[in-house]
Amino acid sequence: MPDSYYLISKARARMLMKYPFFGTLALFLQPREDPSTPTMRTEGFDLIYHDDFVQGLANTGGMPLLMGALVHEVMHAALQHIWRRGTRDKELWDMACDYVVNQIVKEQGLQLPPGVFLSDRFKGMSADAVYNILLQELPPESQGEAGNASQSGQGNPDKPRQDKKPEGRLLDDHSKWDKNKSGQDESTDSNADASTWKMRTAQAAQDSQQRGHLPAGMIQVIENILYPKLDWKQALASFVQPTRSDYTFIPPDRRFDYVFLPEFGSEGLEEVVVAIDTSGSVWRFYKQFISEMVNIVYSYPEFKGYIAHCDTAVQLFQELDTDNIPMNFKGCGGTNFRPLFQEIEKRGITPSLMVFLTDGDATLPEEPPNYPVLWVLTGENCPVPHFGSVAYMYLF
Repeated sequence: MPDSYYLISKARARMLMKYPFFGTLALFLQPREDPSTPTMRTEGFDLIYHDDFVQGLANTGGMPLLMGALVHEVMHAALQHIWRRGTRDKELWDMACDYVVNQIVKEQGLQLPPGVFLSDRFKGMSADAVYNILLQELPPESQGEAGNASQSGQGNPDKPRQDKKPEGRLLDDHSKWDKNKSGQDESTDSNADASTWKMRTAQAAQDSQQRGHLPAGMIQVIENILYPKLDWKQALASFVQPTRSDYTFIPPDRRFDYVFLPEFGSEGLEEVVVAIDTSGSVWRFYKQFISEMVNIVYSYPEFKGYIAHCDTAVQLFQELDTDNIPMNFKGCGGTNFRPLFQEIEKRGITPSLMVFLTDGDATLPEEPPNYPVLWVLTGENCPVPHFGSVAYMYLF
């Protein structure tokens, strides 16, 4: 029987011919045998496998089964599963991720080992959505245990759960940052690795689509990878975590009787630009934009940054004083955001984050800035900017 490295290389070559999108992504994973790995896994750049496992796949199902296992691994990386667990319960997150990627493998007509996590009821769902469903379906006492692990981030990845869980088994272990024994996420490296795979996935999808080989059903999956749809409050929390998990609601500002302001810990956002689209197309969202801006500022008592208004020109750019927040729009013309990005560069400001409230229908710089941008859009039918993260506000 050929050695496992040869079998993997042969499977990747066949994938490039028959499944070029997945085959291209598989080339980014460097095969590496590891006897301590029971099956196969990836941490984003290596394909780590046990020789007996690969040989068993080839003996049992031939190339279709081995290709199915490779698609399983590359989609964990492409879908950012390796880096997105955060403080969620590890075992439940791994289950949710496997449900998602195994459905993709099945839809491509490839084989999976028997007994893996697979259910049509999760078809088209993200790992986040599947996780929430699995969490709700646990017994009440187990929900509390998983929730406590999620809040503390101190769950034991080696301790099997004793509660009732879905029938099935994991094909791999794909949570890279659980290996850090210090208990601290290597967030900088994690973000860089996730961004690398985001670019790889986008390029592979573009090449396959141009050749007419992008698999049916994958277009929406790719769009969700590149432009994840989140509520802005969740998205903002991913940039800055408060110092304590408990919070209270302080009375609403009298100027905004529909806004309840959550009071978190002392950690804040610094050098943030909160930009508001003041073009004519968003005038009807005036109150909502002001409400969201106040929520952003007051959610972090140590907030330090700038407020900007922009239509076709920068109508307002000033340091934000929480005691004197500008309440009136300036602008109401067309929509061109390039002057605002130029203004930030001219002032020599490098924001830790830009939060931009807009309907997305605007002229943007061709090249993204060297700081993160969170676009808070007014609805899911809005044009999606070609750079930055995308979130959505809830309209009144």
